[in-house]
Amino acid sequence: MKIVLKPWQFNLITCCMYLLFAIFTMQALQTLSTWPPAGVALAAVTLFGRKAWLGVALGSFLAIIYYFHLYNLNPFTFNHFAINLATSTGNTLAALCAFNIMYKQIVLHNPLKRVENVAGTFIFACAAMGMVSAIFGVGIYYVLGLEWFDGLFFGVLNWSISNALAAIAISPALYFLWRRWPHTMTTQNVTQSLLITAITVLCCYLIFGPGYTHFDLPILQPSLILFPLLYCAMRLSSTLTSCMNMLVFCLAWIGSNQGWGYFYQHHAASAEITLQFFFLFIFAVVLLVQAVFNQRQDEQEELTRLLEQRVEERTCQLEYQKQKALKLAVTDPLTELYNRRGFFKTAHHLFSQYLRHPGSCALLLLDLDKFKLINDNYGHAMGDEVIKNTADILRHFTRESDITGRIGGEEFVVFLPMSTQDDATSLAERIRQAISEQQVTLDNVTVQYTLSIGVSTFEQNDKTLETMLKRADKALYIAKNQGRNQVQYC
Repeated sequence: MKIVLKPWQFNLITCCMYLLFAIFTMQALQTLSTWPPAGVALAAVTLFGRKAWLGVALGSFLAIIYYFHLYNLNPFTFNHFAINLATSTGNTLAALCAFNIMYKQIVLHNPLKRVENVAGTFIFACAAMGMVSAIFGVGIYYVLGLEWFDGLFFGVLNWSISNALAAIAISPALYFLWRRWPHTMTTQNVTQSLLITAITVLCCYLIFGPGYTHFDLPILQPSLILFPLLYCAMRLSSTLTSCMNMLVFCLAWIGSNQGWGYFYQHHAASAEITLQFFFLFIFAVVLLVQAVFNQRQDEQEELTRLLEQRVEERTCQLEYQKQKALKLAVTDPLTELYNRRGFFKTAHHLFSQYLRHPGSCALLLLDLDKFKLINDNYGHAMGDEVIKNTADILRHFTRESDITGRIGGEEFVVFLPMSTQDDATSLAERIRQAISEQQVTLDNVTVQYTLSIGVSTFEQNDKTLETMLKRADKALYIAKNQGRNQVQYC
């Protein structure tokens, strides 16, 4: 449940639930050999934290007053009031002790989710809770000079076991019912739950109820109840499993109060204590098995998540490598401009739009003047620096929408969308002038170079980009023949 309650609200809920379970125990179960409100107290501090102590204390105090009233005893005599106060204090401190033991798991909201949490903290917390409560509840009688009916040692032992058993049987069900509310169930889950509930109730009727005296079957052993509970632990949710434990707990104790079932037929003198130890073991086993399957499911989900993450990372890497390979396929490695293939592929796509919607565009064809002499006189390393410098200048002067590529050793081309002849000629002149003013230095050697540029623009009879490129090449040829380091239009 995602509703955030204020302290007075969850303390009121705790008090009412504690009192209801106490009344149910004293009226329906008609015994104090087990104390289900201990499960309410443990569930309260597990769900709401140590601030729920007030609800536990008040609920315990009112429950004991009800007990005295039920047996026509005055709750406000000194002895009775002292017993009530000591018992309520013991129940409250017991709940807080259990909370401190399970604190780390409670903070992480997984006190019953892993095997080590159930075995190492939860069961130990239930035992400690029973012991603390018993010391106060039985000890107050000896402080007042009274004697417990079966002695101090057995009194503390029986009280400890009854509270620990109630905590193990009741608190997980209340915890999961509250924590996971509302519960969504499929039709299949509902069918399974109803069927296993019917089987469990039948087993309780035959083993711990009147059915045991009606059917003389050797298979009606107490351990038979373990099978439907283990099925729940392995196949159904933690909530349903815990609720099934609580149902078995209540049915077995109702039957035991009537003197029915296996234990009262075979161990009448010690039926109560035998029943307590039996169910302590049974419920602990079921919770451990449930934790094993929960942990296994979590590990499988974590493994699946890691696998999906690895697949996603690998997919991203493959996509990155693919994009990188595609980029390398159309990129000149020296200048990082488009190579011949990349330029024509991109420019053809853009040029096709001008065929459908005629407009103005232009093309610049650039060639470095006497580049072979630079390589011959200064080496190819200097030549590469000159090429890279030219690419940097082109990047500086062109727009993002322009398409620039290196289509030969020292030959560059720029496609200029939405550009007139004047725009293209002006840009070409600025590039030419910037190149002529540049100096490239490598290993203390400085080179100054020039380039020639041919310009062409889109004409109505142009059907392919190559037609514009031919006119730009013709203009470049004119520029070379007229002395280089100039711009010509054709």
